[in-house]
Amino acid sequence: MKKYFTIILVGFILGMLTYSFLGFTQEEDNTRLLWLSGLLGIIIAYINTVFNEVFNKFISWKKYTGFRLLIGVLSNTIISFLFISVVLYGYTFIKNAQISFIEDYSEILLKLVILIFFASLVYTIIYFAIHSYYQYAKGQIIALQLERKQTELQLTALKSQLSPHFLFNSVNTISSLLFSDVKKAELFIRELAKSYQYILNKYESKWLTVEEELRFVNSYHFLLRTRFNDRINLEIRLPDWVLKSKIPPLALQMLIENAVKHNQMTSSEVLKIVITCDTHNISVSNNKTVKPKGVDSFKIGLGNIKLRYDLIFNKAIEVIDDEQFTVKLPIVL
Repeated sequence: MKKYFTIILVGFILGMLTYSFLGFTQEEDNTRLLWLSGLLGIIIAYINTVFNEVFNKFISWKKYTGFRLLIGVLSNTIISFLFISVVLYGYTFIKNAQISFIEDYSEILLKLVILIFFASLVYTIIYFAIHSYYQYAKGQIIALQLERKQTELQLTALKSQLSPHFLFNSVNTISSLLFSDVKKAELFIRELAKSYQYILNKYESKWLTVEEELRFVNSYHFLLRTRFNDRINLEIRLPDWVLKSKIPPLALQMLIENAVKHNQMTSSEVLKIVITCDTHNISVSNNKTVKPKGVDSFKIGLGNIKLRYDLIFNKAIEVIDDEQFTVKLPIVL
């Protein structure tokens, strides 16, 4: 609303100034014509604004600033001159039909072209300033919305790791180990502490390196191996250059947790999870076993990862559900 109010005000002022510079001082109704010129300036400013909005869709100010400015000045000059000429011709025709518009107003038309050109230049610069301000403000709002959404997704990922179910299983495992293997119980507690330290320290980060994420994955895998013994196996085959790439916090861990959640593990049906890569993606694959009873798939974890890749990196993950379940995460260097 403020944008159009400013444009209307600019059009009104430029219209009055254009009339004043043309020197129509001989008119008896000079004041009335001055106000009419201001009204005419508003109409022209509005028409030019409509055309500028159309040009904005095809020519970006950001990419082609100079060219867009030139197009704006030329189009505004032509549109304004044609509109004013028609109005001026109509006015002279009504006032005195005997006047030859071209011959009697040739000097005025020349002045008009020059004045309109400079008025269009001023208008286009002001329009560009207003447009840039609103685009900047819009960008800031979008950035804040994305940041807020990112924080919500990170908190969702954090809550999934701090769930009572996971804590109960961990405490239950510690309780069992204290009576069977004290050293292993101590190691389990250390790895559990390292896992939660990682979660609390990194969940606010938008991204971290794959190498950092794998440290947490190895700790998490130790907890799972302790709980399920040899019924789960994790194999990681990633070259050094991929370890320096970027990844959202907890992304790999959530995929491993997803595999554990949706597959039963027995001594005869071992859950095998493999993390590999090609030139474009990190692939997390697992074999399919019998699905546990009472486990529904709402794909919340996958949705969380998908949204974070979209928000942070503007990239899409790929999910392949056939003989094996595979999720491909884009490599971001």
